[in-house]
Amino acid sequence: MTNERTVEKSTILLVDDEMALLEIYQSKISGWGNYQVLTESDPTNVVNILKSRSVDLIISDMEMPRLRGDVLHEDVNAFDPSIQFIILSSVLKDHREGLIRKGIRAIVDKIDPDEVLREQILRALVIRHEMLDLRNPSLPTSKIIQSDPQMVKVFNTVKQVAKIPSPVLIQGEPGTGKELVAHEVHRQRNRRLKLEMPGFSEKEHPYLAVNCGALSRTLLESQLFGHKKGAFTGSLSDQDGLFIAAKRGTLFLDEITELDLDLQVKLLRALQEKEVTPVGSTKALKIHARVIAATNRPIQELVREGKFRADLYYRIHVVNIMVPPLRERESDIEELAKHFSKEVAKNYNWNGAPRKLTPDALKLLKSYSWPGNVRELNNVIERSFALGDGGPIQPHDLPEEIRQAGSGLEAGLAGFKAPISAVGDSMAAGSQFSHPTRGEFPTFDEVVAEHIRRALIHTRGVKSRAATLLSIDRNRLYRLMSKYQIPAEGETVE
Repeated sequence: MTNERTVEKSTILLVDDEMALLEIYQSKISGWGNYQVLTESDPTNVVNILKSRSVDLIISDMEMPRLRGDVLHEDVNAFDPSIQFIILSSVLKDHREGLIRKGIRAIVDKIDPDEVLREQILRALVIRHEMLDLRNPSLPTSKIIQSDPQMVKVFNTVKQVAKIPSPVLIQGEPGTGKELVAHEVHRQRNRRLKLEMPGFSEKEHPYLAVNCGALSRTLLESQLFGHKKGAFTGSLSDQDGLFIAAKRGTLFLDEITELDLDLQVKLLRALQEKEVTPVGSTKALKIHARVIAATNRPIQELVREGKFRADLYYRIHVVNIMVPPLRERESDIEELAKHFSKEVAKNYNWNGAPRKLTPDALKLLKSYSWPGNVRELNNVIERSFALGDGGPIQPHDLPEEIRQAGSGLEAGLAGFKAPISAVGDSMAAGSQFSHPTRGEFPTFDEVVAEHIRRALIHTRGVKSRAATLLSIDRNRLYRLMSKYQIPAEGETVE
């Protein structure tokens, strides 16, 4: 990431027809950092200088006899738009906005305190180096670990979608980092806008998020669309919803498949018409935020079942990003573990070096199926760090389920080990079995499906209780039920 240290070696060109002022500012700016500060008293020579050497920032007077500062900016911008330009002169307030719209990074009056110019120089140089980074596709543009080819593909999509304000749908299992991907889309979008818009404001482009499965219908509707005073019990004043609060930024709707059908209709209208009507109001308000939605449920199947509106699905599915589970990203595990170890050491105010993984411990991590994905890996590293003796992380520092990994079970079904063994033995011995497909001995999938059916029958179709019995989360149970075509009551679909 570009920072003050990386911009110190930048080259700055001062342009002014008064030689005395050039010498004063050259001495002053050189003392603010390790900048190379050049001077030029004839603005008509500037483009020739740019052809012969690299310049990151030009600081120019406005009124000069041979060429005005704003006209010089047009020539520089035509030569290389990434070269930053600051006007150092008194400019009427009415003219400032027009100059900024033309791409001049900042306007500083010569009577302003030195700190004002110093800050604007640093901002301009940071932007210059970020623009150079964007030109170089080999440089990483994200702090998120993405060494695995699948994740490289994900973030290539992120970089492409950052160029446009279209809706995005992110799909993936719980704990894979869907919100991190959403925030990265937002960050890269804002980064581009900052480079393209001199007057860009972070306040006008915030990132806001809401979990659609964590709030009641009434509260969620109010959160999204806002409400008027007296619209419902407890609404003591007008309140803007998240669509309005997000302004021109990003609104992240997590677990969007948890929306009931009525709210789906209202969300669809908001996205189609680019406006929302607060609860208790008849006046629609224009919205400008980009919507990024996420789900860990099979949304296409929910559409086929009529549980999620097809028209809303197509509206949010302009760009689709699939985040792969950690078990399919083995090459990321070591890098993620190192990253989490550093983060934990920092959070614990650990004086020594972050704890490293021994080869045996790393081998166990790579053989584990990670049903909780990246979030689970983070927890494992923190647990091992907290309970360890301060040395390298050994196999005995890892949780029991990881030490027992490598049994060949299907990825993500570690909690099924003992139950599957018992069910498999009883089925092989001739006990009840719904749909054998080959010989007398059941396949692995048949064993798993039968075990899920028994759990659902035992709980009379209560999926949350069935998931608890199976030692998995409810979303994983939904996916397994879909995979094996098991209805809520546990009977097999014919």
